[in-house]
Amino acid sequence: MLLALAPLAVPLAAEAPHTDPPSDILPDSTLDEPAPALLARLEQEHVVCDSASDGRTVRALVLFERPRAEVLELLTSTTRQREYRPELTRVEVVDTSDHANVAEYKLRFMLTSLSYRVREAWDPSAGRVWWSLDPTFDNGLRVLDGLWELRALNDRRTLGRFSTRIDLGPALPAFLQDYATRKKLPESMEQVRRWVDSGGKWRP
Repeated sequence: MLLALAPLAVPLAAEAPHTDPPSDILPDSTLDEPAPALLARLEQEHVVCDSASDGRTVRALVLFERPRAEVLELLTSTTRQREYRPELTRVEVVDTSDHANVAEYKLRFMLTSLSYRVREAWDPSAGRVWWSLDPTFDNGLRVLDGLWELRALNDRRTLGRFSTRIDLGPALPAFLQDYATRKKLPESMEQVRRWVDSGGKWRP
């Protein structure tokens, strides 16, 4: 996930962000029947990215060379994100339940440091992973939510559709917002793909 501390005021299982993925940020393109030209491009590039006109929503299709169950397992290994996201200085799971957790993130990029807490959940049968900011925490971001949807192409390949919405807030300059969304996305998605395809062994 891009950019995917104090006790919680409400039990994890009662929090709305864990019941429904944020469907309002899904890409318009279909995951179930991708166009032949798009699949051909994915065969060559492995990652195809775009961004919405609002400048805050970014999207990607990623072709993984791993079975869907393995991709899901790796994408939900929250504390391992530091293995492929060098901007992260800390990831700590502060609460957990079945197929859900709350994690604290600290990152540094372009001389800026941010801390935030994210509520994450996943549905293994549907191949979905989603997340949103924990509203009980004083987050360094105004908005962060997102979704992975995974479709098995065969017994060894998986098509992943990724979408996230990021708003760094008024305290940070506009060029950092642009960097965190449109400019950073292709690099971030490629790092995720390489890490997953290696079974969690690749390092940037």
